Amino acid sequence: MRRPAAIPLLLALALPLAASPLAAQVPAPAAAAAPAARATTDTGIVRPGMREPQVLAAWGASSGSRVRGDYKYLFFANGCQPACGIQDVVILERGQVIDAIARDPRHRYDGVSSSPAGRTPSRTVSPPTGSPSR
Repeated sequence: MRRPAAIPLLLALALPLAASPLAAQVPAPAAAAAPAARATTDTGIVRPGMREPQVLAAWGASSGSRVRGDYKYLFFANGCQPACGIQDVVILERGQVIDAIARDPRHRYDGVSSSPAGRTPSRTVSPPTGSPSR
C-alpha cells in the first residue's frame, strides 16, 4: 500500500519543531475541567406545565439535553444509570413539562409518569399471530 507523499513531509517538519526550544515555550494544554459538581439544591418538585427555567431551579443544572421537533429532553444525573439504565429525564413539549422519569429520591415529579419507579420491565409488543403474509 502506498503512503501519501504529504505524510513523510509533515513528519519531517514536525519532528525537528518538537525538539526545538520553541516547543518548550508552548504552554501545555489545560487539563480537562472537572465535571461540574452536582447541585445539592435539587430537591424540588417538577410539575406538568412548568417551563425549563423552573425545572432547572427545582432540579439544578441538567447533564445534557436533546431537541427533536417540538420536544426537548432534559437529562439529570441520578446515580443509578447502571441499574436504572437511564438518567432522570424531563420531557417538554413546546416549552412545557409533559412527562418526567425520576429515579433519584431527590427528584420528584408531581404528574403521572410514563415510567413510574415501581414498574417492572415487560413485553410491550404482542407476539405475531397467524402465518406471515406473502
